[in-house]
Amino acid sequence: MKTCATISFHALRVGRKPMRNFFERIVWQCVAAGLVDGSKIFMDSSLIQADASKNSIINMNSLKSQLNPHYQELEARLEELPEDGKGQGQLNRTHLSTTDPEASLVSKGKVRSQLSFKVHRAVDSRSEVITAAQVTSGAVNEGHLLPELIEQHTENTQSQVEVVVADSQYGTIKNYLECHDRGLKAHISPFRDAHRKNGRFSDEAFSYDPQDDVYLCLGGQRLKRTRYDRNREACQYQGKAKICKACSLRDKCTDSKTGRTLWRHLRQEEVRLMRDRAQSFRSKRDLRTRQHLMERSFARAVPLGFKRARWRRLWRVQIQEYLTAAIQNMMILVRYVKEPGTAISLAIKKAKDKWLNLPATCLALFTRKGPFPWADCCCIVVPR
Repeated sequence: MKTCATISFHALRVGRKPMRNFFERIVWQCVAAGLVDGSKIFMDSSLIQADASKNSIINMNSLKSQLNPHYQELEARLEELPEDGKGQGQLNRTHLSTTDPEASLVSKGKVRSQLSFKVHRAVDSRSEVITAAQVTSGAVNEGHLLPELIEQHTENTQSQVEVVVADSQYGTIKNYLECHDRGLKAHISPFRDAHRKNGRFSDEAFSYDPQDDVYLCLGGQRLKRTRYDRNREACQYQGKAKICKACSLRDKCTDSKTGRTLWRHLRQEEVRLMRDRAQSFRSKRDLRTRQHLMERSFARAVPLGFKRARWRRLWRVQIQEYLTAAIQNMMILVRYVKEPGTAISLAIKKAKDKWLNLPATCLALFTRKGPFPWADCCCIVVPR
């Protein structure tokens, strides 16, 4: 069997598609060994540092970039990227790395902004097998990858997802409706809007009157519908500026000069239903499990060089993630196969050979080798 170093050496030669097939084959071996349940998956993402220096960043609006043909070629390469792969923020729209144009500037917490990619994973709940993996630019919102990770998990495991567990970054209206249309249980924390983060009244504090199609605030004011946004598929409700300015609860409600505004989706009742289910006891239990489960998955990848990209360009970083996830899954597969009790129980559950009986199982327990094709041993089978 080829070593991991040999596979890594030939990875760039074979390309991304063969390495994806390699990752999917390892996942399927875990499924065949009974290590994947398939009904519940956990999702999360993590940043990895790109193999590029911040000194390579240029301003595309500067005169120098407009005159240099090399910079114009890099800008043309950036235009080939999809809209959701260029990164968010004004800085990523005007600045470009000449070393790796597909990496984007991202700052998280106390860490200063650096060129990064973002790894997205879906992990099965039974044995923490990585069933789906995707790499994007660092500034891409992880919530946009939820449908794609579900599709990858279903294709790789040939099982239907029933429960999706993720943090508040995935708790958008679009993802709630996506899970609702698929018939999935979304154990996802609701996304905290700007009002709730600032300690002001959230949208849930306002009551909706379906007869008059207005919202009632805590001060007794009626917020009427003002306009409809086709892109958001939502209607805007706004209070009068004069009333909001004279209200005694204004400091806890809004600081806008035009008054408090609310948005109501066309499928608001379905969104409310999914958010209420996300506050259930089982949902909160799964969210607590997700914290250490996903952190453990990314922590196990750190000794494999996860924190920094080995190569440049997005497709090469995707190959690195396929290799890392495949190695982690192989370690899980080997660990469970080495355990005699676990391996034998899985073999008995899946075996269809009518000659597999109790004496053979007892012999396997004493020899610490089970009736497996790869055991390289002979088992004495006593026929019935």
